[in-house]
Amino acid sequence: MKKVLILIQILAAIFPIMIFFGYIIMDEGDQFTAEHYMVTALSTIPFVFALLVKFLMSGVDKEK
Repeated sequence: MKKVLILIQILAAIFPIMIFFGYIIMDEGDQFTAEHYMVTALSTIPFVFALLVKFLMSGVDKEK
């Protein structure tokens, strides 16, 4: 299960980087707008969810 969570974290961390470079390629290096930064920032949401799932699955929230 740990390997699956690590894979999910890696994929979720790579996703915003792919979005960022995708915008550079699509706009042919033109100047960024607020929309570019907003979409790149919003694409970090899967990474946050991956960290949340890891936290909930790790048993940290259980009392000893």
